[in-house]
Amino acid sequence: MAAPIVYHCPICGAEVTMLGECKGRFAPRCCGKDMLPQTRRVMVYFCPQCGAQIVVMTPGRGEFQPRCCGLDMLIKAA
Repeated sequence: MAAPIVYHCPICGAEVTMLGECKGRFAPRCCGKDMLPQTRRVMVYFCPQCGAQIVVMTPGRGEFQPRCCGLDMLIKAA
């Protein structure tokens, strides 16, 4: 699975991303308009023990090191 695409609403600025697989065509709408795919992608981390997933929508300047179940979370391969 490639890194998830961020979609942006041109009216209100809402942003969404799909984390799971889609067997159809994903075409999000907001405020009565098609949401626009952005060039930026999000980072997805997962817990190697329980499978929990998190998404970094906007990275900070520091070193992000998420942990879950007492373990370092891993970056999901693109």
